[in-house]
Amino acid sequence: MFNRRLYKKNALSCLKNRRTVPALVSLVALGTMILLDAGSVGKSIQLIGPQLTLILDARKMNFIVLAILCFVLGTVGIAEAGFYLFAIDNQEEKLSFGTFMEGFSLCVKGFLAFAWKWLWILIWGIFLVIPGIVKYFAYSQLFYILRDYPRLGVAQALSVSKEITKGHKADLFWMHFSFILWDLLSIPTLGIVQLWVRPYKQAAFAFAYRSLMQRALASGVITQEDLEDIN
Repeated sequence: MFNRRLYKKNALSCLKNRRTVPALVSLVALGTMILLDAGSVGKSIQLIGPQLTLILDARKMNFIVLAILCFVLGTVGIAEAGFYLFAIDNQEEKLSFGTFMEGFSLCVKGFLAFAWKWLWILIWGIFLVIPGIVKYFAYSQLFYILRDYPRLGVAQALSVSKEITKGHKADLFWMHFSFILWDLLSIPTLGIVQLWVRPYKQAAFAFAYRSLMQRALASGVITQEDLEDIN
C-alpha cells in the first residue's frame, strides 16, 4: 500500500534537528535552476516537484545550450537524490554537505539519465499532455535507482522505474499535489520557504522510492538480476 501520509511523517522525523545541511542543498539546487532560467532562452524551469523539472522549447535552443542544461540539472538531480537516500537510511548520523557533493562524481550518468528521461517525456507529450504527465511519474524513480545501483545502465534503470511505479503513478501524482499549498506559500516569500519545503518533499519522495522498490522486490515484479549491469 502506498502511504503518502506515512512517508511525509517519516520525512519530518528524519529531518528533525538536521535542517541546516538540507537547506543548503536546496539553496544550491534552486539557485542553479534560477540561474539557468535567467540565462537561457525558450524554456521554463519549474521549482516544484519531486525532481528537478525542465520544460524545453527545443526550437529556440541550440544543441550546446540544451546539452549544458541537461548536464547541470542531471548532475544536481542525481546528487540530490543520493543525499536524501543517505539521509533516510542513516537517520542517526549527522548530515554533511560532502554527501551531496559526492553525487557529482556521477555527473555523466546524471546527464545521460536526465536527457534520456526527458526525451521520452517530450516524445509522449508531443501527442497528448496526459501521456507526458503519466510518463513523468513512471520515470520519476530514475535518479534514485541509479544512486542505489550506479553500475546499472540508464535505459535499464528507466525500465526498472517503469516497473516499480506500475499501479502507483496516480499515488505519486497526488503526493506531488499534496505539497501544492507549500509551493504556493513560497511565492510571496520569494522562494525562501522552499529552503524548508524542498527537503521535506525530497525526503518524503525518497521514502516513497524505498517503499516502492522493496515492494517490487518482495512481490517479484523485479528481481536482483534486473538490478545488475547487463552491459
